Amino acid sequence: MNKSELIEKIAQGADISHQSAERTLNSIIENIIQTISNGESVQLIGLGSFNQGHRSARIGRNPQTGAEIQILAVTTVKFTAGKAFKDAVNQRK
Repeated sequence: MNKSELIEKIAQGADISHQSAERTLNSIIENIIQTISNGESVQLIGLGSFNQGHRSARIGRNPQTGAEIQILAVTTVKFTAGKAFKDAVNQRK
């Protein structure tokens, strides 16, 4: 499912217009990104939580030449699925 298909499902499920569903989804995404960028976490009960993660600097290898390269430290985003989400995916009750 891509973003436009998700918007259509939201519009149908909430009985709202396509434009309202699109604005709602875009607002949710923007707010999650802004919150995570500020170092805070987002917890959605029944779905999971989004948090910042950190990957340390390390030495890697260029697969074509085998030469060592320095890989910089980066901030990443981690998603941890909630129990209800995991159970639904695994069809447990």
